[in-house]
Amino acid sequence: MTRTRARILGALSVCALTGSLLGAGSALAADSKAGADCGPQEVCFWQDNDMSGAPTWRWSPGSGQLNLPPALHDNVGSFVANAAACFVDTDPAESRAVTPGDYSNAYKADGKFGSRLDLVKPAC
Repeated sequence: MTRTRARILGALSVCALTGSLLGAGSALAADSKAGADCGPQEVCFWQDNDMSGAPTWRWSPGSGQLNLPPALHDNVGSFVANAAACFVDTDPAESRAVTPGDYSNAYKADGKFGSRLDLVKPAC
């Protein structure tokens, strides 16, 4: 391999690695921003995907079992959990345990549980 060719391949490798790392960093920044918008001991819900803007609704374990507001009933686009919770679909009866750090940027896409979520409570 010629010296020039080796330099070009080395430069291309560095560019590819840097691009991959920058992409991962921006994804982490978006998720951490959503987490920052959601207080400690809260689970935050958005009607839209990707946690855009302020949360549509916030829930905390001290609130007990609550039905989701009409805008979110069977329509949770995204969420981030800073507290343990139980997401419930009442018909048919089904639940999902959520722990701090859990999140989804597209929770109702392709029939995921956000398209069936009816209420939230402290534990399953």
